[in-house]
Amino acid sequence: MERSPHLKLLADARTEPDLLDYLIHSLEDVCSRLADKFGLHDRAGRPRKAFILDSLFRLSCPGCLWKIFTQTRPHNLNIDTLYGEMHEFAVNLLIGTLTQTLDGEELNVCYEDAHEYGRADVAIKSTRFGAVVETNGACVVVEVKTGKKLSFAQLFRYLLQYRDATLVVWRIPMRQVFTLKGERLRALLCLYVSSAVARALKLLNGEPVACNHKISDGGASAVSEPQRVLDEFFEGLVEGLPKVVSAVFESLREVGL
Repeated sequence: MERSPHLKLLADARTEPDLLDYLIHSLEDVCSRLADKFGLHDRAGRPRKAFILDSLFRLSCPGCLWKIFTQTRPHNLNIDTLYGEMHEFAVNLLIGTLTQTLDGEELNVCYEDAHEYGRADVAIKSTRFGAVVETNGACVVVEVKTGKKLSFAQLFRYLLQYRDATLVVWRIPMRQVFTLKGERLRALLCLYVSSAVARALKLLNGEPVACNHKISDGGASAVSEPQRVLDEFFEGLVEGLPKVVSAVFESLREVGL
């Protein structure tokens, strides 16, 4: 019996190194076309790529996608500034601890992009979601989560952006640290992107679709119990930071640092 297209894609993903690149290129194209069709651009005229990608990854119903692209405008949620402060504090502490530990190993550490700073053993870059550590052509991405929500769509988007990276997820209040390795998930990433492209093409080539599902915009997030939130956060920092640093170093050792 002949394989279905998706099963064939899964097999090809293990043998064709260029397949994921091709799919990501296709995804970039349909995102731009969706932005033009539905008017999904920021104030600078750029496609709202993150919003479009997360929607394509999260929603399987064409009607829901049509609603979210036509009725829900991308916006900045009214998130309590305490969460922003917690995230910035955690990222600064993480980068400071990683730097100090690497310096203790007598490694040459630079900041931001490695190619801008000449020869270096390790480059550390602060990002809006956490930190990126690069060495010997390898990459470790640390996603810092100060809340309890988790989005696979967001995590996989990072793996698409940082190809073959190790993604370390640090859920501070949950006392959890786990890793996702892009190289091992290549076949799954191919299927994930392929599904998103297929959904996008249906919207681009079809008529408006109706459904009875309700779309949530996520709402505002405010801290009603700041003492409890801060207690969980600071305790989680002390407990989790050594685990995160250990996970990063283990990933770096795997590439021969």
